[in-house]
Amino acid sequence: MSGPGPQLQPGDPRQRVFLMVRFPAFFQLIVGVLHIVFSLLAAVLAALKVASPFSAPGQAPAVLDFTLGFTLAIVCGVLCGVLAVWGAWSAMNLKGYGLAMVGAICAMYTLTPGCFVGVPVATWMLFTLRRDGVREAFEP
Repeated sequence: MSGPGPQLQPGDPRQRVFLMVRFPAFFQLIVGVLHIVFSLLAAVLAALKVASPFSAPGQAPAVLDFTLGFTLAIVCGVLCGVLAVWGAWSAMNLKGYGLAMVGAICAMYTLTPGCFVGVPVATWMLFTLRRDGVREAFEP
């Protein structure tokens, strides 16, 4: 089999688990990248003091400021995105079951627009990781 993931022989019993985990792990990888991109985009918009296009007419446009809460949200968004990508990559390679679980939980980070995709994908990944025989197929 070519592509990302372990190079399993055709008769390997882990092949079934790999096929179960591959699709949710791929989508979790995309969600992690979305969290990173949206977090960094928010930081760039705040640094450049870009005004919101959604301001009501006659009001001063809203501008993001680097407050403590905003900075923590950006840092947590990037950290959760990195952990989601790392966990997805571990799941695709059937290595590090715990890291795959942490990555799926971090994909549910709700302070970026990626949460609209992240929550269903992470739920799918968590249910897949809890299926019978999946944990045993992962290498320690």
